Amino acid sequence: MLDALGLTGAALTPGAQRSWWLREALARDPGQHCPPLARDIKADVVIIGGGFTGLWTAYFLTERNPNLGIAILEQDICGGGPSGRNGGFASGWWDELHGLVTLYGSEAAVRACRAITASIAGISEFCERNGIDTWYRRRGYMYAITATAHEKLCEEMVELAREVGEGDELRELTTAEVKERCDSPAFHGGAFMRDGASIQPARLARGLRRVVLDRGVTIHEGTAVERLDGTTAITPNGSVRASHAVLAVNAWGIGWPQLNRRLVAWSSYIVLTSPAPDRLREIGWTGGELISDFRTSLRYFRTTPDGRIAFGGGGGRARRTVDAMFTSDARAVTETAEGFRLMFPTFADVPIEDAWGGPIDVSPTHLPTFGRVGPTNVYYAAGYTGNGVAPTRVAGEVLADLITGADTDAVRLPMVNARPRAFPPEPFRSWGAAVVRRAMIAKETAEEHGREPGFVVSQLARTPRRMGYLLGPD
Repeated sequence: MLDALGLTGAALTPGAQRSWWLREALARDPGQHCPPLARDIKADVVIIGGGFTGLWTAYFLTERNPNLGIAILEQDICGGGPSGRNGGFASGWWDELHGLVTLYGSEAAVRACRAITASIAGISEFCERNGIDTWYRRRGYMYAITATAHEKLCEEMVELAREVGEGDELRELTTAEVKERCDSPAFHGGAFMRDGASIQPARLARGLRRVVLDRGVTIHEGTAVERLDGTTAITPNGSVRASHAVLAVNAWGIGWPQLNRRLVAWSSYIVLTSPAPDRLREIGWTGGELISDFRTSLRYFRTTPDGRIAFGGGGGRARRTVDAMFTSDARAVTETAEGFRLMFPTFADVPIEDAWGGPIDVSPTHLPTFGRVGPTNVYYAAGYTGNGVAPTRVAGEVLADLITGADTDAVRLPMVNARPRAFPPEPFRSWGAAVVRRAMIAKETAEEHGREPGFVVSQLARTPRRMGYLLGPD
């Protein structure tokens, strides 16, 4: 099977090395050394997590008040988690209108979408201003129908954008129009969203790290936080006593009592081809569009400047803790590679030379929330559900404004201090998530191959919707 899929090199050893994105970024600039915390210190704000959320929060705090003492505690290195291994999709929320309107109403939904649109532009402006080359390319986002069952989803998505008065943001594409942008035999019509930019995510994470360090933020890498005592972060070799604390921990939130009922951790994997720019020209995929299908277990793909395809897909893992299985799952690599070969048969002799994956923080609504944990000075952002590049910048601005008491449009966004329905307690949460995730993948794989999914699989895949969560098929 592995030979038939063309897996080679690092694609055979997921988890044994960092993501291709992060290896490339570190080889270009390893950055300033940030040693582990080894003593007790004080700060105005302590941020737990050195990914996009934590770094953007630190950045906007320095914008609001340059004199604040800010400490970031990161268990690995900045960008070592989801921020350095995601697909690099800075994409809009117009495709999320159904959930947004259901939760918050049309007017608030449009405001949220516009905030994400502004964030996509803001990432570009930040990178240009600070000399960070993230390969930023804003060419839009194409959704491709790969199964008959997805045709209605596409129609409803486009129609809802029209209903809220934003039809220009999301429009339907014919099969011919889809194939003009990317000629895959698996594609049968689709839609196009204007809001979509590809980036090299690890370069952004490492660039943010450099910028906040230059602004006087203290970063301690290799520093796992064991717990919060109020707003004091306790680590094995020291503590940070602060007036405010931020939980920017992504999927690791399942291990924090403040967040664990808001999240489940699922896995997502990416396979990366060797450079094949000639093949991309043959199928017409030269515009730089982001592309995904309509599966709940989403397949998402983009190109790189040297002509590779990075192809991602949702893995089937869901567990009670974040462990090595999330990053070393050979089954998930195989399933992702199978999806790539199905969609791009003309790349049959192009090797897949790298693969990596890890956990994502899935919320009950498929959308993130940002805010304060009860009547405390602990703040959080969580539930990006695999789409965090643009929303994390919004989260950073919101959290900075909440901490500094700024009265801004950002703090009045509908996802701020929202209280979605909680997931069940453990062990039912992780067991149920694992079973339902595998059922979703099995159902959608059968539909993609023109088969009718079994009754039990179909019913299991629909369970989250029937329980009132905005996850999975209707």
